[in-house]
Amino acid sequence: MTLATASPQDVTISLARYPMQGRFVGSRAHEAGFVGGIGSGKTWAGCIRALSASQGIVGKRAVLQTPNIGVITAPTYGMLRDATLRTFLDLAGPAVAKFNRNEMMATMRNGSEVLFRTASEPDRLRGPSITWWFGDEAALCEYRAYEIMMGRLRQFGQLGYAWIATTPKGRNWVWQHFVQAEKPGRALYRASSADNVYLDTAVLDIWRQTYTGDFAAQELDGEFVAFEGLIYPEFRHEFHITSTMPEHFTDMVAGVDWGFANPGVILVFGVDGDGRMWQVAEHYRRQRRVEEWVEVAKQAWRTWGINVFFCDPSEPDFIAQFREASLPAEEANNAVLTGLQAVKNRLVVQGDGRARLMLSPSCVYTVSEFESYQWAENKLGIKDQPVKANDHCMDALRYAVMGADSMFGLALDASQVQYADEYTIGAGDF
Repeated sequence: MTLATASPQDVTISLARYPMQGRFVGSRAHEAGFVGGIGSGKTWAGCIRALSASQGIVGKRAVLQTPNIGVITAPTYGMLRDATLRTFLDLAGPAVAKFNRNEMMATMRNGSEVLFRTASEPDRLRGPSITWWFGDEAALCEYRAYEIMMGRLRQFGQLGYAWIATTPKGRNWVWQHFVQAEKPGRALYRASSADNVYLDTAVLDIWRQTYTGDFAAQELDGEFVAFEGLIYPEFRHEFHITSTMPEHFTDMVAGVDWGFANPGVILVFGVDGDGRMWQVAEHYRRQRRVEEWVEVAKQAWRTWGINVFFCDPSEPDFIAQFREASLPAEEANNAVLTGLQAVKNRLVVQGDGRARLMLSPSCVYTVSEFESYQWAENKLGIKDQPVKANDHCMDALRYAVMGADSMFGLALDASQVQYADEYTIGAGDF
């Protein structure tokens, strides 16, 4: 596919794609979804559609009025800046006349405007009428973001176009919307990681060795998986996710899980005067060296005034590097079952209607892992340990919770928790 921009001096851009990407890019559906495994080129395909729409093109046909306004969203600002925006600008090249980083807006050579926004707080997405919207990694966003963006597709008094590109995250709203509620004008395109002929096969081989079971089906095959045997069935969006945080915390802690081929994680929590923990930030990235994590930790320490980084004890040399950088790092307690119970105790909704662990909606990877963290069966068929996949935030969470409970005397055992009538820890969980 080539795209000729409409300008006094035309620029032709070559946009290579494999067959399923091509079908998605060529779709004329008003609502389209591209659901695929990691590395399947979802963001690339979504940005090709965005670039085409900014030129008035949908499905290889000039059907949109130009210049127009379009919006591209991602679950967090970091994902928007580091992946989606970078991909769009790389693809667009000379088709972009200028990019205003303060306003996060690209002005195309034909006068169209492309706005880049985070979807972490959906109500902030309200704004002017637009012609098109692309939601990158939409399964990590709330359905509310989708509803609001669909309501904005009315520029020039005409129904606009919307598309998402995402790896599935369980059977959440993306599955409900595009599979269960299938209807005319709405199309779904599916791809696995292996379908991307431009992906290095060595990378795919590593992923196949690392990911297993339901997690491999979701992350590599792009399947909508109904995860069974969840470790934290107590977790509920309505009780554990809030954008309303205390103005002041008495203490700050962080949990650190090391990684390179697998993601590394730093989760930041505030502790209030009642001993509740509030997750205020997450840092989640593959292929980041420990020296880079030191810099991330320094920034988090400066921003939040973190008292202690509770670190995965499996890498003492990494902890030493944190300490050499004057970061307050300690080896975390890695007693798995004890840690799981500590987190469970904090998730329980108590008599006052609130839990003792709350998450900011911007902590999208932590939320996603809560909803897919499973028990593994041993050779006797007993579920006594977590599946070692999709657990990086969950490990960092355990470290932070156990560390805070010990450091500040906040630990609760099951007999101390004041349960709301309808929420209890199941007797068979351990």
